[in-house]
Amino acid sequence: MAPTEGIPTVVAAADIKKDEASAASPTLSDETAEKIVTQVKHYFCNANLNHDNYMRKAVEENDGWVNITTLSRFNRLRQLMGVPTNDKSRKTDRFNKNKKQHQGPVPQEYIKLLATTVKDGLAETDEIEINGDATALKRKTEFVPSDAWFANTVHFKGLPYGVEDAELINSLTEHLSTLGDVKLLRLRRNPKSKVFKGNFLVEYASPEEAEKAAATEGLEYQNSKLEPALLSAYHDEKLAADEFIQPELRKPGGTYPTFEEWCAAHGKKVPAPLNDTGKKEATSNEVEQVPGVLVRFTGVTGDIAFPALKDAFAAAGPVKFVDFEKGNTEGIVRFREPVAAEVIEKNPDGIKLGDDVVLTLSEVDEEAEKAFYERAKAAAANPRPNKRQSGGGHRGGGRGGYRQNKRPRN
Repeated sequence: MAPTEGIPTVVAAADIKKDEASAASPTLSDETAEKIVTQVKHYFCNANLNHDNYMRKAVEENDGWVNITTLSRFNRLRQLMGVPTNDKSRKTDRFNKNKKQHQGPVPQEYIKLLATTVKDGLAETDEIEINGDATALKRKTEFVPSDAWFANTVHFKGLPYGVEDAELINSLTEHLSTLGDVKLLRLRRNPKSKVFKGNFLVEYASPEEAEKAAATEGLEYQNSKLEPALLSAYHDEKLAADEFIQPELRKPGGTYPTFEEWCAAHGKKVPAPLNDTGKKEATSNEVEQVPGVLVRFTGVTGDIAFPALKDAFAAAGPVKFVDFEKGNTEGIVRFREPVAAEVIEKNPDGIKLGDDVVLTLSEVDEEAEKAFYERAKAAAANPRPNKRQSGGGHRGGGRGGYRQNKRPRN
């Protein structure tokens, strides 16, 4: 079975507080110790190093030796060892839970615990060696990059957007190992917010195993229907549709435009970075036009209120605006992130609204997109007062029309 994590997140380097007090020396169960050893092996394996630039650089420096303190800062190892965090007061929600926690330096006792655990667990391995005082590790063989991973990889979609926990990769790996020898599982994330997109990549040991997995029908995971496809086929489908190819989907050796170049070639405005604080914040009557955020819906019946529409789409992704006039049968939802194509792909049968109504989803054509943003700008420039709304901004009146969800999201 493959290790339990894709490319690790590294906490910013900090001096280790050797004199940090601890109420009791940390200990590990046999099961957790085994997970830690498996995780460390994963960081040094060929499959991970093909994609993990941080670890690849680390094994190319210092004659291949990687300090145990460096490894101790990786989020997955911190979680397994139970290293305390400093974010008890930090508020989280469904769409920001993946953001980096405020984590201080790793206490010395946890570094010693990791060193002891790894030294014992790697005593008989042929893959990694550890130095005499258990302060550094290195591969026993030199890493040679390979492009074979592309033919061995299957793209899966179908999981809920933004729903993730610390054991998701491990659980998915175990679940899909029934189809073949899983070498690596990588979650796909929104490049702007880093939120899990509901799609992921699984690298198998051979092209034959990948083809078998991609051809398997009826796959499910926790009541979600999984849709597998060979990465090569998914890549070509995106390319034929003239869509931007994200880095994790790119064929080795291929030439691809940057996102800025792709936007320029398609007449699209490049979205501002999510954490861009150097630019002047948009005023309440400014509406940013972002590609890939609009979805058209039809099939509204009866007396449907705006909150019901917003809640129905919130399960697919973070909603920013809903353009809907009460009494109409259709409208447009504007997501905060460019997930429109994925939302449509993941909901071929539509989105359920209550017990009896199913909304059919489709792309928004260029003319409708232009009209949407004109209405949005007009509504933002002439907000309706709302007594229920505290603070600045607006949500619109109770008779329908252009509606904005003004709750701030990071």
